[in-house]
Amino acid sequence: MTYHRAHNYGALLQAIALRKVLLNYGHEVWYIDYWPEYRYIAYESFSLKRAFMNHNIKGTIKYIVNTVFTLKRKKRRNSVFEIFLEKNIQPYCNRYSSLDRYDVIVYGSDQIWRKQPYDYGKFDAVYYGNNILSANKHITYAASMGEVILSQKDKIFIKKSLKKFSSISVREDDLNEALSNLGIQCNTVLDPTLLLSDKEWENIFITNRPFEKRYVLYYRLMRNSFDELQIQAFAKKSNLDLVILDGLVRIDNRHSLTDIDPAYFLSLIKYADFIFTSSYHGLIFSLIYRKQFFASFIRNEKRARSLLNKVDLINRLILPKGLIPLNPDVINYKECERRIEELRKFSKYILSRDVNT
Repeated sequence: MTYHRAHNYGALLQAIALRKVLLNYGHEVWYIDYWPEYRYIAYESFSLKRAFMNHNIKGTIKYIVNTVFTLKRKKRRNSVFEIFLEKNIQPYCNRYSSLDRYDVIVYGSDQIWRKQPYDYGKFDAVYYGNNILSANKHITYAASMGEVILSQKDKIFIKKSLKKFSSISVREDDLNEALSNLGIQCNTVLDPTLLLSDKEWENIFITNRPFEKRYVLYYRLMRNSFDELQIQAFAKKSNLDLVILDGLVRIDNRHSLTDIDPAYFLSLIKYADFIFTSSYHGLIFSLIYRKQFFASFIRNEKRARSLLNKVDLINRLILPKGLIPLNPDVINYKECERRIEELRKFSKYILSRDVNT
């Protein structure tokens, strides 16, 4: 039970990764095809409901104008993702129904516990186990809330809802701490994408060099995380082309990549000489492919800080629009990979234990 239809590289790849690991354990694994209306409208090329949702008049006009100038590119991006979903996700979906009974339902990963921005900022109780599904047990793996800001009402809802779960693991230390303060025991584990090595990813998606020339990849998911003039100067000094990948289609990003699928995304990461990322999963795959990189986040940077601290690479996290060294130290991945492997073994142990006992 996860975000399995999102037009988002990290969401889809974490869903594929967790299914792959569970298959390796010998289980039959299905995505529960729960995808409510508010999830659909988040990825529609244009949604009248979204235009008026949580917007003032100025915001509504801005959304409509943006859609007029980006509609063609949004449709192209949506088509690319739908083709990918049809091949890699839909064949393994099972209906959201009370008629089936499962041995185990695993909730997570990704930000399934966040307050849903396209559902008026509410928690979706279905992802908290308040649903029609039947199973011998319900567990979580690497569930995430994103930014952990909880009211007293939120705390009451969470404490009551999570009683249904046999075991709980989360992705971030701050969520672990918040749940612990509510008397809920849990473990912090790796995002599912990190449970697989680069070789295992290559067995799932064959990657090819996307460009003849060497390049710096700038994965621009959050605007204003980096000083882009500094990135341009870095690429020029390094005598490398600059390739920009955007996580969203905007009016002003006509010359960046916006309509590639998750397999091509892996190729971009794997063959880049250097990476700048304001995406959490851009950071993760930089680690998986042992790339030289810097990460920066204008918001919600705690999850990146937590991971980088654990692999002793906190110096690769820079402040929003902070100074980018033109001659950065080269990452020695020997110690980093040792630490990742320790975290991977622990995370797999927790997942296997919680699923099988």
